[in-house]
Amino acid sequence: MNVTEIIAHIEQNFNRAQAIGLNTLIFQALREQSSVSRQRKELGFDDIPEEITVLCDELEINYELLDLTRRIITGLINGRYRPRPTRRKNNASLGVQAIDDQKQPALLSDY
Repeated sequence: MNVTEIIAHIEQNFNRAQAIGLNTLIFQALREQSSVSRQRKELGFDDIPEEITVLCDELEINYELLDLTRRIITGLINGRYRPRPTRRKNNASLGVQAIDDQKQPALLSDY
């Protein structure tokens, strides 16, 4: 699989957090002179599919791997990845609440 095919898979299946996580793994692997798969295991990025990290390890380090990171970053900037779903406790809706000035303590700047 080449860089274009990996990018197509990532853009279709990854959310924003996963795309950032994959780039983190790639840069960490380059820094540590290690493999992306090893960094995935060491850092516990279990939301990144192992088959993608294996494909990254098969790319040429100096050109293709850095090109992959550049294209992931471009996708992030252009909003190509779905945002992570937000989780609310108790499914409570967010609303506006008025502030009662009488119950606020005095600030030092008020004196």
